[in-house]
Amino acid sequence: MIDLHCHLLPGLDDGPTDVAGSLEMARAAVESGTTTMVATPHIDNRWGVRPREVARRAEDLASVLAGEGIALELLTGGELALSRLADLAPDELDEMQLGDGPYLLVESSLSPLAGDFDMLILRIHERGQPILLAHPERSPLFQREPERLRRLVDEGVLVSITAGSIDGRFGTAVRRFTLEILREELAHDVASDSHDAVRRPPGLAEALGRAEPELPGLARQSDWLTRLAPGAILAGDPLPPRPPLSYSAPR
Repeated sequence: MIDLHCHLLPGLDDGPTDVAGSLEMARAAVESGTTTMVATPHIDNRWGVRPREVARRAEDLASVLAGEGIALELLTGGELALSRLADLAPDELDEMQLGDGPYLLVESSLSPLAGDFDMLILRIHERGQPILLAHPERSPLFQREPERLRRLVDEGVLVSITAGSIDGRFGTAVRRFTLEILREELAHDVASDSHDAVRRPPGLAEALGRAEPELPGLARQSDWLTRLAPGAILAGDPLPPRPPLSYSAPR
């Protein structure tokens, strides 16, 4: 499986503070079936991570992973706050794209006062920048007005939901909305958004399996959500056909 969103690099943001913590996360990811992780530290005004620092830290960690015999491909990107997009130079934005592909991972606003966040995302997308939207299921804006998320998807913005949201790690309201997003087939990726090996661990397929009783047929989409679609996103290719759910909600 391919994990497009995680905070694996040590000492940069609210992920692990040291290499030992990163190794614990990496081992947990491999044990859960993940073969590729994209390290996406926060690129915002709080942590002050410099885009050029990400690649250097990833190279250092990849060397340690190889030395430890941990078979995990490590790619880079960034979880960009909308407020930082305008501040970054074009070459810095290029460094923040997921892997070698064209997509930027943009953090959904978690503020109840998100305003016209979705319209700003749409303008960026309309300028030709492919966007993968991180954890919109946790955004009060989209929870209140899910039609605004649907409009973004209809316009070509892609959506990444967090495995922990399916599991209920962020509360019942978030879980309910996450299942609605999956039911309506508005999600194109499931990522871990992992920060450590225990509280917010890596792992993708387990959460999808546990939601199968409520969304029959979701297991058929597991490979699409965790490998096929993420692989296409990294390559900048069109998404492959999505296996249908055996059930769809009335509209």
